[in-house]
Amino acid sequence: AVYASLKEWNLSLLHASKCVDLDPHFAKGWSRMGAAHEQLEQFVKSVGAYRLCHLLDPDNMNAARAAERLEPSAGALCSAGAAAAVSGAEAFDEGEHKAAVAFITAAITTLGGHFFTDTAAQLFCNRAAAHASDNNFSLALLDAAQAVLQRPRWPQAHALKGRALRGLRQYDLAAASYRAALALDPSDDGVSDLLCVCLREAGEAPARGAPQVGGELPLPPGGAIRSSKRTQRGGVEVGDSKRPCFGGGTGGGCSSPHPPT
Repeated sequence: AVYASLKEWNLSLLHASKCVDLDPHFAKGWSRMGAAHEQLEQFVKSVGAYRLCHLLDPDNMNAARAAERLEPSAGALCSAGAAAAVSGAEAFDEGEHKAAVAFITAAITTLGGHFFTDTAAQLFCNRAAAHASDNNFSLALLDAAQAVLQRPRWPQAHALKGRALRGLRQYDLAAASYRAALALDPSDDGVSDLLCVCLREAGEAPARGAPQVGGELPLPPGGAIRSSKRTQRGGVEVGDSKRPCFGGGTGGGCSSPHPPT
């Protein structure tokens, strides 16, 4: 509350977050969090915090009214971000990888701090796939690493990180990422095969510092990290870098950002 009175909204948000971590049922903490998100123009998260506050304290009509007031702004942001993400998926399917990167970047920029960690991971994973398909492995690695950070137990994020590292010929690190993906999904035969290929390449790789030829490394048939099983309808094959993880489905497919209910 003191930081809020000083308009130090980032610090106010930090302490409100600690408050609800200590007591998730403390309605006032969620109200403070909603106010901080609102002032930082993170409207989706603000609506979610205010709604939870009102759920915990039905007499707090100020929180209910604040959520209703902000819902149009939150909905507009979600709609714009989702539209950009869908355009990115379509561009990717048409082989327009640079356009896909541009659209996904627009989605990330539009949503800013408004989206939740799973959505963030999916967007960064999608852009990593587009970068990798355009042989921009350094940029793919940055996005895949961000996806892993946001959603550390998602096998596809680790698999895409492995592909980016393999493209950079960092075979030992790539193998570690493939192993991380398999630890989360041991049944993925496609990633298991890629791990074997990567280990073989590591044994054949030139010594560190030796000159290397650029370009994309040869991939298994189909040119992508593939799995023997698919996600639910609307998703993609786990680790499939030919098509990013857009669409519905819970097994790695993207979903439109939305406030918690």
